[in-house]
Amino acid sequence: MEEKRREEWMAILRQSRLCRNLEEKELLNLMEQEGTVRTYSRGERIFQETDRPDSVYMLLNGSVIIAKETFSGKRILLAQLEDPGALFGEVYAFMEKASYDMYVEALTQVSVLIMSSRIFTDREENSLSRKLRENLLEVFAGKAYNMNRKLRILGSGSLRERIVRFLVECQDSEGQIHMNLSREEMADYLNITRPSLSRELGKMQEEGILELDRRQILVKDQEKMELYL
Repeated sequence: MEEKRREEWMAILRQSRLCRNLEEKELLNLMEQEGTVRTYSRGERIFQETDRPDSVYMLLNGSVIIAKETFSGKRILLAQLEDPGALFGEVYAFMEKASYDMYVEALTQVSVLIMSSRIFTDREENSLSRKLRENLLEVFAGKAYNMNRKLRILGSGSLRERIVRFLVECQDSEGQIHMNLSREEMADYLNITRPSLSRELGKMQEEGILELDRRQILVKDQEKMELYL
C-alpha cells in the first residue's frame, strides 16, 4: 500500500465511530493484519445476496447502495452510503446466517476496508475486539434510529404523504432539502415506481408547493406541504 494512500485511509479510521479511542498500533493492526483494502469499479458488487457473511466492510471513498431484489426482479433500495468511515455488513458478524439477504453495489469507483468478522466476535480478553464491540453499539444505535425514520416515512398513508414525510426528514434547520438521491433512487427508497413519483412531484409543483430543478427540490410553500403530514 502506498504510504500516502495508507495515511489517507488511516485518517478515515481515526475519525470513524468504529475506531473511536483506538491506539495507533491498534489502527495499524486493523488496517494491515485484520483487514485488507480493495477497490471496486462502478456497478461492481461488493457482495451478493448468496455470499457467505464473514467480513465487516468500511467505506473509504466513493458511494455504494445497499439493496435487495424481489422474486420478480424489482430492486428495493435500502440505503445509500457515501460518507468515509460508513460501515455495512456488520450486523451479520453476530448472526448465524448462511448468506446475505441483500447486496451492496458500487455507484462510483470505491475503496473498501474489508475486516474479518472474527476480530469483532473474539471472546478472549482482547483489547482491540472489546473496543470494537463497544463502538459498534453506537453504530447499531444510529442505524436503528435511521431505520425507525424510514419506517415512519413508509408508514405514511397516501403517496403524497409519504413523499412529504421524506422531504421534511431531509430538510435542515433553514428549510433547505439536502438529498443526494436521483429520482429513481428516491422512488426505490419510498418503494414506489419512478413514474408515480414523477407524476406526484409534478402535481405538487403545479400546485405551487415545490419547485423541481433536476436533482434539487425546493419548497415554495412550507405550510401547504405540511398539511399532508
